[in-house]
Amino acid sequence: MNEPHGGKLINRIIPKEELDLDNIDLELTLDSDQVSEVKNIATGIYSPLTGYMNQDDLESVIAKSRLADGTPWTIPVFLPLSKADFDKVKPGSQILLKRTEGDSDVPFAVLIVSSTFTYDQEEYVQSVYGTKDSDHPGVAMVKSREPRAAGGDIWVFGELPRLHDQYDMTPEETRALFASKGWKTITGFQTRNAAHRAHEFIQKLCLEFVDGLFVNPIIGKKKSGDFKDEVILAVYSMLIRDFYPDNSTALGIYTSRMNYAGPKEAIFHAIARKNFGCTHFIVGRDHAGVGNYYDKLASHRIFDEFEDLGITPMRVSNAFFDKKSDMYTTQKTSPFGPEHWIAPSGTEVRRLIKEKDYDGLFYILRKEVLDEILKFDNPFVE
Repeated sequence: MNEPHGGKLINRIIPKEELDLDNIDLELTLDSDQVSEVKNIATGIYSPLTGYMNQDDLESVIAKSRLADGTPWTIPVFLPLSKADFDKVKPGSQILLKRTEGDSDVPFAVLIVSSTFTYDQEEYVQSVYGTKDSDHPGVAMVKSREPRAAGGDIWVFGELPRLHDQYDMTPEETRALFASKGWKTITGFQTRNAAHRAHEFIQKLCLEFVDGLFVNPIIGKKKSGDFKDEVILAVYSMLIRDFYPDNSTALGIYTSRMNYAGPKEAIFHAIARKNFGCTHFIVGRDHAGVGNYYDKLASHRIFDEFEDLGITPMRVSNAFFDKKSDMYTTQKTSPFGPEHWIAPSGTEVRRLIKEKDYDGLFYILRKEVLDEILKFDNPFVE
């Protein structure tokens, strides 16, 4: 099993009575994705971070894709502030963080501010997303905020939400699960789609080289048209139960927004899976991409820039059904041309289901997967 990123699994959960909360200068209610971000810091998914990034770390990530101490890191994790809130805090301030529960805003964490700063949004989006185009959903998110932030350590003292409880595991829990299964080598698989046949082919191909597979769908804010979280989990629960070897596969969620940052997010996703305990990470074509913003194999090549990442990428080429070979194969291994290929992209799967063209899905989805999807009146995010 892999050691945590940075060498230590972070835990920022503490009893409230051990905290001195007498210097609260600001109270903020976080949105659901920000709550997940705090949770990921506190439970060690974002090790070695102990809180929101300070200016030196953020600027280093933007400029070098590394923390200020040289540790590989590609997506900034920081607390954006409005000008009004920015003016209320300074180093030494405490910001009480709240989450919405029903009709109430419940305090659950505190940020001990060590720095406040501004940042260059244009430089940020060009570095992280490779574009300044506001039609890119990640760029639009960044530009919707004011370019002000606070950094510092966080402590969580309240209950953290657990979504889809049996699948919502901390790195301590996944590491214990992998150990109980006797796995020493584990590959992580990131997804935001219900599984099609190419996913299954790739996962089982990679299982030939490791002890276990950790299917780890991303749960959080997605773009319109993506599969809903509960659909993805229902499909994978059925597949693992009925079509995967015993003791070969575990299913757990990763709660986070999708940044759609392509190659930079591929590295970020690998780091999170490393902290869960994975030794390998499956990287498909156009990982975390959107539209035509990224070269389809850019997420493969970027791993060559991070030889010290500490997790092994399993780069897989495009998988598809080859009609002439009468089998699932890949671009690297098929002797025949693309006129014989049926390539099951997530975009195409979603289109065919929306149009109720189920015959067109014959080579793309198992019937059992389609049956699971169709149990939902609307399986897609509005």
